[in-house]
Amino acid sequence: MRVFHLIPQILYDAQVKSLLGVTRARMGGDKPDARPHLLVTLLLHTGLKKGECMSIRLSHIDTSDPNAPVLYIRYEDPRKRMKERKLGLAPDFTETLAKYLEQYAPRERLFECTARNLEYVLADVAEEVGIKDGISFEALRMTSAVRDYRSGMPSDRLREKLGLSKVTWREKVKQIKTLAGPAL
Repeated sequence: MRVFHLIPQILYDAQVKSLLGVTRARMGGDKPDARPHLLVTLLLHTGLKKGECMSIRLSHIDTSDPNAPVLYIRYEDPRKRMKERKLGLAPDFTETLAKYLEQYAPRERLFECTARNLEYVLADVAEEVGIKDGISFEALRMTSAVRDYRSGMPSDRLREKLGLSKVTWREKVKQIKTLAGPAL
């Protein structure tokens, strides 16, 4: 019996460009809001899962080198400690983070709101960009993975970046290759 897996949704390059344009524009204007840009760039650059994103503590972010900020993914559950990793962030992350911290003043966690609240943020920018199916954490995670794969990131490095076990990676890499490859 053969099992078929759905191919996850990803954003096309033009959609990513439009999305980043909208989120960047929201950082200025009458009511500046850095949160959409911070969230979208974080997810596109790191490929984090929703739960990982919600668990980021301010102490997990190292901006001591503003041109090469770093995020440490940590787990409280000892059984998940093998998934801990160090991820580089986009060079403009430090500037966006400073604006976000000034606007939202989180005390402990980067996002001191519910995951649902961040899903609304993504839905709102998706609507403004004209992405009818919306944007999810998983779509941004897979978009990140496909972009890294296309850029030639070695398979083991991509697996580690996504925090996947070798067993889980076997299925996920098939999806990534399908999404990254040429149309049949």
